[in-house]
Amino acid sequence: MALVGFDVTRPPGVAPAPTSTPTAAHSDGAAVPTRQAVPGPKILGPQRFTFTGSGAEYFRIWMVNLLLSIVTLGVYSAWAKVRRLQYFYRNTSVAGAIFDYHGDPKAILKGRILALALLAAYKTALGFSLAAAATIGLVLLCLLPWLLARSFHFKLYNSSYRGLRFHFRGTAGEAYRTLIMFPIVFAVTGFFLWSVVTSFAQRPSIGVILLSGLLPLLVLGGTVPLAHYLLKRYQHDHAYFGQSPFFFHARASSFFKTYAKALGFIVVGAIVAGIFGAMTARMQLFLRATSFGWLFGLLFGLASAYVFYLFVRPYLESRLQNLIWNQTELADHQFRSTASARHLLWIHASNLVLISLTLGLYKPFATIRLIKYRVEQMSLIPQGDLEEFLSDQSHASASAMGQEAGDLFDLDIAL
Repeated sequence: MALVGFDVTRPPGVAPAPTSTPTAAHSDGAAVPTRQAVPGPKILGPQRFTFTGSGAEYFRIWMVNLLLSIVTLGVYSAWAKVRRLQYFYRNTSVAGAIFDYHGDPKAILKGRILALALLAAYKTALGFSLAAAATIGLVLLCLLPWLLARSFHFKLYNSSYRGLRFHFRGTAGEAYRTLIMFPIVFAVTGFFLWSVVTSFAQRPSIGVILLSGLLPLLVLGGTVPLAHYLLKRYQHDHAYFGQSPFFFHARASSFFKTYAKALGFIVVGAIVAGIFGAMTARMQLFLRATSFGWLFGLLFGLASAYVFYLFVRPYLESRLQNLIWNQTELADHQFRSTASARHLLWIHASNLVLISLTLGLYKPFATIRLIKYRVEQMSLIPQGDLEEFLSDQSHASASAMGQEAGDLFDLDIAL
């Protein structure tokens, strides 16, 4: 990502350090002047992230990407992703310098072909038998930690700030040790539910039926927050900028509290929706009795589901962004995030109205609005002179550039 326009200052009355040109002996004995880095101005105090992208600029990129992806039957989507990410990164800055993205479209296309092959294998197995599909599904779940490790490695290696790349040094083995329990839990839960469903003809007891309904909720409630915590810990604790590591200090209990509050909003929303449904029951019965009643029922159901999503999403987006970045450090430097759920709700709600009124053409403008707000709620808080820290990273990592390229490919896995 990239950021612009930060408070880069020098204490008053302090002049820049003078440059010097010491000499070094050449192989033939002649003195050759060598260049010495000139110290930059001190960067002190909180540095806010800035996003300078505009909806009009991104609309042109979005339209070209969409048309070329359609014409090429999706092949161009890999190149479209690179163009999109480069636009977002190069319009994000902090401390007066921008970010950049260096992803190879061919590597992204290779990852997408792999994903399609895995999906095709699952669909083919589903055509043969449920057991074969379950086996393939279990294999895919077991591959997920390895795929995540490759995705993180690709994304960070191809991201840079001030020309210096980030790195991800987490191994696939560490990913399995961190995340393998979740595919196993879901597989066991799925097998239990399948066994209950297939035994319905044998009249299962009320307790078994209730357990089959509550078990998925308990599994989701217990594993989603924990999985998100472990995923972020694995991602941030193995990330590097130059030679400096990131550290993640959040606790699993904070993720459980955030998701529990989101679940509480869902329960409250369900109560409000139930009251509204009771108050409009007669009108709904009248509309459903018409020839287009099925369409009304479908639209009402979709609208109700999206209202729940519209209210819960801003809360989770803001609270999780603040939780994750307020507990992340780069060496001794801290991050601060102040995203507001109320402000995000306004952005999402107004974006939805404008996208609907423009038949989808406002989508790129909506994307820019959302990204600009979320990026500009972020700050980097240096512990000392940030310019000195950045200079040290450039010198320490110059020889390490390119050592981690390897056989990279990208998979579109949400982080």
